[in-house]
Amino acid sequence: RYFSLGNINYTDFNANPTGTGMPREYSFDVGYSQKLSTYLSTGVTLRYIHSDIASGSSGSADYKPGNAFAADIGLYYTKTKEIDEFRKNTWSFGAVLSNAGSKISYSSLRSDPIPVNLGIGGAFTSQFDAYNKVTVALDINKLLVPAPKTDSAGYPIYSDQGVVSGMFSSFGDPAGAKRLDVSLGVEYWYQNQFALRAGYFYENPDNGNRQYFTAGLGVRYNVFALNFSYLIPSGSGITRNPLSNTLRF
Repeated sequence: RYFSLGNINYTDFNANPTGTGMPREYSFDVGYSQKLSTYLSTGVTLRYIHSDIASGSSGSADYKPGNAFAADIGLYYTKTKEIDEFRKNTWSFGAVLSNAGSKISYSSLRSDPIPVNLGIGGAFTSQFDAYNKVTVALDINKLLVPAPKTDSAGYPIYSDQGVVSGMFSSFGDPAGAKRLDVSLGVEYWYQNQFALRAGYFYENPDNGNRQYFTAGLGVRYNVFALNFSYLIPSGSGITRNPLSNTLRF
């Protein structure tokens, strides 16, 4: 994966120009999956992350690209019950701990944990006949970010916590329940060639307040597939979702 923000004009605290730069990041993944039984499988991914968002000196800090290593581990269970020649129901469940890894540092002053995420989800697919099937899916994600401590001035501190202890402390954070993201989706297929999709994403107002509906279409032909999605506008003014009207192919 590679992501670039293009050319950025840097300024100091007083908005005086301090030069230009091109913040960019990339990562390399290596994954392995294994089927443990007829219905259960697991997978592991190892990841190297390089994040170059700023370079050079500024005040007492000397900025440099950050580097980190991370891993994902997941479990997936799926089982199908056939009713007759054409009708069948499928239950699927999954869980993944993603991006668990080392801290990242952009200067000699501090290092911070990367965002670790715990996700669980389930889906139910019902095939009515030889032509029609519907899937309903639900995902719940929780950021395992450390519960913040405060310094003498009352500012939150995250960098002094270890990676593992920070992950576990997120469950004891009084605000932890607000860090749950919920996604609900429905998908309809006709002859496994044409798809209609709809979804909803919810995030707590105290933790980002992203809330929006999505709609999508899909088509398959032999080995070729094309998917289209649209993020329906939500909110207004400063609460308007910045991704409103986004089209994805």
